[in-house]
Amino acid sequence: MPSPPSVDLTIPLHTSEHPVPAITEAELTDEELIITSPILYAFSLSDKLWLELNVEKVLDIEWDEEAFDNLVLPMDRKVLLKSLVEAHNQQVGFDDFIKGKGRGLVVNLFGPPGVGKTFSAEATSEYVKRPLYVVGAGDLGTRAADVDTSLQRVFELATSWKAIVLIDEADVFLEERSLHDLERNAMVAVFLRHLEYYPAILFLTTNRVRTFDGAFLSRIHIALHFHDLSRDARGSVWKAFLTKLGVTIGNDLKADVTEEQLEKLSDKDINGRQVKNAVKTASSLATSRGEKLGYKHLSEVLNVMEQFATEFETMRHSGMYV
Repeated sequence: MPSPPSVDLTIPLHTSEHPVPAITEAELTDEELIITSPILYAFSLSDKLWLELNVEKVLDIEWDEEAFDNLVLPMDRKVLLKSLVEAHNQQVGFDDFIKGKGRGLVVNLFGPPGVGKTFSAEATSEYVKRPLYVVGAGDLGTRAADVDTSLQRVFELATSWKAIVLIDEADVFLEERSLHDLERNAMVAVFLRHLEYYPAILFLTTNRVRTFDGAFLSRIHIALHFHDLSRDARGSVWKAFLTKLGVTIGNDLKADVTEEQLEKLSDKDINGRQVKNAVKTASSLATSRGEKLGYKHLSEVLNVMEQFATEFETMRHSGMYV
């Protein structure tokens, strides 16, 4: 496969305000058809690769307009996040005293795993109808020079595409500097500089907010603390994932999952990621049996998950390894 051409980041993007004119095949001359390629080069945000695509298979993006409503956050925090994102999306803001500084929106999402941090960034991108470029801390490198180059590339592409960037597990770049680890200090300084000048929306997910370098506090515009899911929150998560797969929930005989069964699911002390995995696995189980997803499939999967969790804790505390 030939290498795709380099990207000219200065080319303006086409938007709904300046749409590309639609041209049918009948309007093209034979000479124009000869030079019209059926291949389109595109960047896969999930695979982080440039790919060759068949033009005929390219479709418009179907945005999930209900994702933000399913976000499990206190209403005041949800309204605040939505307001800040909408204001930035409409380019309502100001520069710092130094041109180019302070034009971005940096959102820190901190808390334990599986409580909705990543989904918050995903739901926000769906709400404002912008692509989400997810980058793991490991993707950026372990040396200051590598982090500098990687961040420069990611932020340039994201700015060109008007994308939202999510840096997952960003703790390593936010840790307090010390007198003994010069390389880490350099990484933190590089990250600070890029944060200062990035003009778009950036989400950071972290777990260890207590270890933050104090310099980051003034660079983060909003920090949202995600706690372990409450029983009601777990119920909302279960309901969101199930209804997305077409599962009906109610008290009538035709419901796939009754309200009482949903209450039992909500009693399970698991996080949002585990709920998602359970629903996905149960759906595969139901499909393999030629059945519609229901409570019995979910219960079966949860029993296996609970058994594994119990055995894992037993082996860990006893020092056993398999």
